[in-house]
Amino acid sequence: MNLKNYLPGLRPFLLAFVLPLVIVYTWWGGFNPVQIETSFAGPYTYAYLESRGDYSKLPDKSVEASKVLLADGVEAGKPITVLYSNPDLVDVGDRRARTGFLVPPGSKVRLPLEIDTIPARQVLIARVQAGSMLAPGRAYAALDKYLQARGEGIRMPTVEIYQASGSVLRMGQLSVEVPMQ
Repeated sequence: MNLKNYLPGLRPFLLAFVLPLVIVYTWWGGFNPVQIETSFAGPYTYAYLESRGDYSKLPDKSVEASKVLLADGVEAGKPITVLYSNPDLVDVGDRRARTGFLVPPGSKVRLPLEIDTIPARQVLIARVQAGSMLAPGRAYAALDKYLQARGEGIRMPTVEIYQASGSVLRMGQLSVEVPMQ
């Protein structure tokens, strides 16, 4: 089996399929570094919907929360998600989360939304500039590796805040905050 015989036919495949995938993955921030540091974060006041079950349904809940805030004339800030259940340890049906938006302190919302405040606290924070669907996987993988090297695991609840870039040409930034022990 001589590899040289296959190279001419392989080039069009690489150019037509693999190269575009690599370009899109790069544009979505797939190769961007994840920065991890200890910091103080909060306080955050947020309007949210409670969720039980599959975390992949959280974007739908976020859209629902956004519609209620818009209808009530409440200024929605950055999207926020609070994950209470570690998906590595908790069955899909038992996972708990809150998803919504940062709102000004003192905001009033109607049901089904609720308001809560996360106090200022010391956290381990991971930041990555990437697309909203790619960023969580990148951030949690980096946090897990960082904590495993120190003999620890990811502690819950985690707080995710996504800052959109405001440009179609650039991806936003996700911050994932893990409570310090």
